[in-house]
Amino acid sequence: MDGLRVALLGYGEVGRVLAGGLGGRVRLRAYDPAHPPASPLVAGNADAVRGADVVIAVTTGADSLAACAESRPHLKPGALYADLSTAAPGDKRAIAELAGSAGAVAVDGAIMAPVPLRGLATPILASGPGAERFAAFAGALGMDVTPIGGAPGDAAARKLLRSVLVKGLSALAVEARRAAEAAGLGEWFWAHLVETVTDADERFLTRLLEGAGQHGVRRVHEMRAATRMLEELGVPSDMTAATAAALHRATETGVPRPPGPR
Repeated sequence: MDGLRVALLGYGEVGRVLAGGLGGRVRLRAYDPAHPPASPLVAGNADAVRGADVVIAVTTGADSLAACAESRPHLKPGALYADLSTAAPGDKRAIAELAGSAGAVAVDGAIMAPVPLRGLATPILASGPGAERFAAFAGALGMDVTPIGGAPGDAAARKLLRSVLVKGLSALAVEARRAAEAAGLGEWFWAHLVETVTDADERFLTRLLEGAGQHGVRRVHEMRAATRMLEELGVPSDMTAATAAALHRATETGVPRPPGPR
């Protein structure tokens, strides 16, 4: 693939990892307005995108649509435009329309694990009209791209659903850890947290859902008490208060059931 031209938009943490893995294997040009030109970085979007066979955008989600709009006049007909940003499904559909209007073929890519840990082998889901082509291209270079079919936005939806869970757990862990330290129970709570996460299985997850429905009123009272405790400790209680509100809503609307026969 020495003759393949690849443009990389974004040179943050993910961009640098991709550039390190792809450099020397393809003709790579990268652009990021936050970084001055220096190999493999070029001075402008047009310098990176013009003539590229594949454009890989790893900008922030907030910048993804603007990056595609800036690239549009310079896209080579038939080129792949793979947006791997964490953007909303609607933005991914808009990016696909922009790329398609220039004769390029869009790919909605969703990075499903931390890139610094796995490098090029980080799992990526791909949807949209160019998903199969992108998977073939990426696989030949050591990337782990799984095409899932469907339309632009379908891969992004899976990524953001994962974000609802994982980032929500992260925020909960931060809040609970702060509260534990304020209560003088930091070491005990850390051991309890590790044990809980380590022992979690499908039965545990099913209990989380079913318990919210069966014991909703009691759990709302419990979480309101926890909110008051955090307030007394002087610890912000955003997640705890939101949990109480969400469980209260569940007592009125019900909870989703786990998949499978019941």
